[in-house]
Amino acid sequence: LAWEQLKTQGIEVIPKFFPKTDLAVQAVVAGEADIGSAAGIAVIKAVESGLNVRIIAEQVRNEWQLVTPVAIKEPKQLDGKRVGYHAPVTVTEALVKWMAQHYKITPQWMIIPGSEVRAEALMRGQLDATPAEIGDVLNILNAKPGQFHVLISYAKTFPQLIGSMYFARADYVQKNAATVEAVLEGVLKAHRAAEERPALVKENASRLLPETKPELIERTGATYRELRIWDVNGGASRDRGEASIKFFEEAGLLKKNAVTFAQAFELGPLERVLKKIGRK
Repeated sequence: LAWEQLKTQGIEVIPKFFPKTDLAVQAVVAGEADIGSAAGIAVIKAVESGLNVRIIAEQVRNEWQLVTPVAIKEPKQLDGKRVGYHAPVTVTEALVKWMAQHYKITPQWMIIPGSEVRAEALMRGQLDATPAEIGDVLNILNAKPGQFHVLISYAKTFPQLIGSMYFARADYVQKNAATVEAVLEGVLKAHRAAEERPALVKENASRLLPETKPELIERTGATYRELRIWDVNGGASRDRGEASIKFFEEAGLLKKNAVTFAQAFELGPLERVLKKIGRK
């Protein structure tokens, strides 16, 4: 919706999709894309390795839910069990590795790209647990009623954790401030419209996301609103950024004190947009 609105202002957003998160980061670094969207940890790791990228806002909050068969009542029961996650250096890895450390367990790790693929593997008995996106969680619960449940709602456990983030090269942000701010304003207005008019999601989901099952659209939108997945103020605040860096350090994905908030985030454009349209 944001991209459609921007087109009326003369700014055409041309989406490019990459099969792996690191390829999206590399595309922005190489100038093949101006603004990217990737897991916050992937961008922060890029900064750690010396790449000139900065997080400018949040696309969606951390929405992950750990789904297991109902027989598994607590995380400690996952010791030695098959736990799938998307890929190395991803939010899903950080979440399950945190769980393993926190509960002092050693699961059998399985790397399976794609939330929907892992959801299918779980339903077929090929996995014992996996973090899944909200749409896939609802699909599992709908397809196999009474057989699976959410063991950990990471969205509720870690409300401060950043999710998928918009990012760009630092020099691009400086040289194209007006464009960056217009894009962020469009995103925030779309988030606010979805918050104020819940029916907007249902009206447009089948058109923009035809692969989504019609019977799950309303429930997915309601869950997104409940967990405030679309942040109406852009999400990338200092407190959430610093909390997320600390979390990634504790999960073992980031070296301690290797990256500061100032090195990973550039919030000037977002702050100017919020000054213009106001905070909510």
